[in-house]
Amino acid sequence: MQCCYLMRATLTVYLFLVSLLFVNFASAGRAASWRLERMQGSDRLSIDSIRAIVLPSAAGKQLIAAAKDLREVFAAQVGGNLEVVVASDVRPKHAIYLQLRGALKSDGGFSIRRERSRVYVEAASENGLLNGVYALCGDVFGARWYWAGDLGLELVGEVPSKFPERRWSETPAFIQRRLYPADNDFGRRNRLINRFHFNHALASIFTAELFESEPEVFSLVYGRKRVPKGSGAVDPQPNFANERTVEFAAEAALKHFEATPNSRSFSLSINDNVLFDESEATQQIVEPLQYFRRRPDYTNLVFGFMNLVAERVFDEGGAWQNALGEDRYITALSYFWTEPSPSIAIHPRVMPVLTSDRAQWHDPDYRTEDKALIKRWAKSGAERVGTWDYYMGAPYPYPRQFNQWIDESLKHLHAQGVDVFFSQLPSAWGMDGAKAWLTTELLWDPEQDAAALLDEYYTHFFGAAAQSLRRFYETAEAHRNENEGTADWIKFYKDEAGIGLFPQSLLGEMRALIEQAKEAVATDPRRLARVEVVSEAFAFTECYAAFHRARDRLVEASLVQAADLAQVLSEYDRAREGYYSQAAEILAKPMQRRLNSFTKMMQSDPTPLALAALALSGNTLPEDTVRGLEDWADDAGSFRSALQNVGLGHDGSRMRNFLGPLLPNVPGWYFDFRPSEFLKVEGVGGALSGIRVSGADMLSIFRDVPAIPERTYLLDATANWQISPDNRTLIKLTWTDRSGTLLRTDVPLQLPWGASAGPQRLLIPFRSPKNAYDVRIHFVTSRQYLGDFIELDRVDFGIIYPVR
Repeated sequence: MQCCYLMRATLTVYLFLVSLLFVNFASAGRAASWRLERMQGSDRLSIDSIRAIVLPSAAGKQLIAAAKDLREVFAAQVGGNLEVVVASDVRPKHAIYLQLRGALKSDGGFSIRRERSRVYVEAASENGLLNGVYALCGDVFGARWYWAGDLGLELVGEVPSKFPERRWSETPAFIQRRLYPADNDFGRRNRLINRFHFNHALASIFTAELFESEPEVFSLVYGRKRVPKGSGAVDPQPNFANERTVEFAAEAALKHFEATPNSRSFSLSINDNVLFDESEATQQIVEPLQYFRRRPDYTNLVFGFMNLVAERVFDEGGAWQNALGEDRYITALSYFWTEPSPSIAIHPRVMPVLTSDRAQWHDPDYRTEDKALIKRWAKSGAERVGTWDYYMGAPYPYPRQFNQWIDESLKHLHAQGVDVFFSQLPSAWGMDGAKAWLTTELLWDPEQDAAALLDEYYTHFFGAAAQSLRRFYETAEAHRNENEGTADWIKFYKDEAGIGLFPQSLLGEMRALIEQAKEAVATDPRRLARVEVVSEAFAFTECYAAFHRARDRLVEASLVQAADLAQVLSEYDRAREGYYSQAAEILAKPMQRRLNSFTKMMQSDPTPLALAALALSGNTLPEDTVRGLEDWADDAGSFRSALQNVGLGHDGSRMRNFLGPLLPNVPGWYFDFRPSEFLKVEGVGGALSGIRVSGADMLSIFRDVPAIPERTYLLDATANWQISPDNRTLIKLTWTDRSGTLLRTDVPLQLPWGASAGPQRLLIPFRSPKNAYDVRIHFVTSRQYLGDFIELDRVDFGIIYPVR
């Protein structure tokens, strides 16, 4: 009796909580046309006769939320309120039943059928039911969630009077469809789902505790083995050439599957770095060394390891399926040094996840190469292949549009059998436009006509502003396609100078299109609000572009000690203040909050470079100027160098490891770098002095100098350069206290695009922070393209001692 009473009480509470979820909502405007060809009429069940939605007895939160959406869309489009009930012995007529049926596939598919006055949505999983509910919302009742939030909903077309008279069955083309971080209402309503895990994972297995007992499974890097910190960013990869490494990885996978019986995957993806073992055993495996996209090819090393783990987990351990009867996989990112396809067969249950920025398909050579790469991986022996793409969006400070390549790449991936999709797309809705919604549609069915989908999006979402907004986004897309140039990994990602891709004249044309759009929907408040979201986002682009133009002008004026340098510095100060002030206002709006990922980036500040140039040219300096600059300008003897080997003389040469390259030994200075095919580090002009770097993927030249707190220091360097767009070459100083804790980072200069027209003297003053004990001077260059270089002829650093 007590058990029955508790069951009735629980059901009563459950129904009460469900009822609280359902509230009326205002009807959105309807558009004129709709995809009627997907509907067939029926004279057997009138849509307006439907009275209820019947949930499964154990419906989860997601399914309850989906039923709420269906109820609200029905109320807006048809009228009347659907009652929501939980499945029981009572079976109401004129109802939509959501039913779990184990006989169906569990890959997100569903079927919809009618029996007299009842409509049955059936699936093997709650995810399948979700998909069925949103199929009804979209294809019967015309609901589109183009963006997140209430503003993103548009109701299109006329609802048919009769329920479709056919058996309706759908299965998604991609069984995983994830846009990170769209784990929200937008993701649910557009049928996104995460089914497999494959992020960087080895740091969580090869820990400091394991290091104490099994140091042999850890890699020799730069001549020593490091105690891991538990960080996928900085912990080296384990020693893939060691048999015990295989044992520990397999043990971790088996423990995971035992502890989580429903799990379908276990990630063994490499840590997010290229710190691989440098021992002779690894060298023998990777040599003769091959390169792919200028990076060393370590695919056979890493995926050979994955094969051995898979044999222990599946062939020997028997962990083939989870408790639901679904196939399990060891997942591994095909990432950076493991991008190329292997020359060895892959174990069927190793799932490679191909990482690629297919926005770069604007480069025809890259597009051809990438398509061929996908085909090779599809034939590698793996049963299932996934992809990790880079559709962002934020943190780019401009509309990064590439719908053409989203369409073409998803069709190609699907044709090759790839059915697991992940992409980073932290949507800044005004910047990204249709990208997220278009992607969700094509992930469900990539055979859809992308042009027709975009027509629908612009027509329904922006109404009378459709033509202007379409031209706005397509102008950005066409300009990027034509001007971004040679493909590289997530080109311009977190590059402060990337805004230079969009000239001021083009930004002006795009702003005019937004203003036209505002006028077109001035009497349509809902669509005007959407255009305002685009306008606000683009205002972020404009104020940042103005700031960066002012910064570039300041660097140029400082290098030549221009007569109007003081005015240029003042203009820069105003532009910088305007950017941060306006950005704060824009980011306070919910639809713009993703843009904060760009504002968190450190920006270079060439003010010290300008102040030194002003001092040398005899200008009066601002009151808050770094102390001692005017003294130094009047008396060069006030500078005391803290360095030896200012001319960067060489003392022989060496190689860090078998990957090369040959490095000059420059006493006092050190090199840290990622090996790459064309990296060359040599003297300047063939001399045994100076440092010239070309072909770098990433390289830092650095040294540490003892520091005294609250003193004026001067960096005096002579440099020559060629910088292509996307090449980031900068000066950075990091100040630390006695314990090694970071106090401050200064980035006084990122070199501008173009050539320096000969050696340039860079004079940059700093005020050391309180408690400063050491300062590390870095010259950093990354993403050097053909013809790019940085030359350092001399570098001096020391204290300016005031003379008055």
